[in-house]
Amino acid sequence: MTNGLWVIDASVLAKVFLKDEDHASIAEEIVRQFVTASIELVAPQLILYEIPSAIETAVRRQRLDANDARQAIRDFFDLGIPTLGDGDALQRMIDSAYMRAAQLGCRLYDALYLIVAEALDGQFITADEELYDAVKDQLPYVVWIGDYVEKTGRTP
Repeated sequence: MTNGLWVIDASVLAKVFLKDEDHASIAEEIVRQFVTASIELVAPQLILYEIPSAIETAVRRQRLDANDARQAIRDFFDLGIPTLGDGDALQRMIDSAYMRAAQLGCRLYDALYLIVAEALDGQFITADEELYDAVKDQLPYVVWIGDYVEKTGRTP
C-alpha cells in the first residue's frame, strides 16, 4: 500500500472543525499535509453529508456557534477533498459495501470508506473506535488516528 494516499473518515475530518475533541491536532496536521500536497486524501461522497451534519449537531449541542459552523462548512468544502461515488459508481460501491459490512460486522456507511481504501490501495484513517476495534485485526490498512504519527513518521 502506498503511504501517500489516505482515505479519511468523517470521524477524523470532523475534528478539524470541532477542536474540542481528542486528536484534533492530528486531524489538523493531516489536513495541513493534504493542503501542502504531502499526502493525498480521498473519501466516499458520503463525507459531503457527514461533515456538515457533525457540525450542525455541534451547534445543537452548543459546542459551536452558528456563525462559526457556517464558516466551518464553507471551509470544509473549500478543502476540495476528492470524493468517489457519483452516478453509476455509487450503486456498485453500495453493493460492495453491503457485502463488506456483512462480512466484517460493521455499518454500511463505514464499509463505504473501507471499499474506497481497498479499491485505491490506500490506507484508511479513522477516529471511530468502534469501527477500528471491529476491523483492526482483519484489515492492516486501517489506522487509528492516534497511531498516525507512528505509522507515517509525520508529526502533528
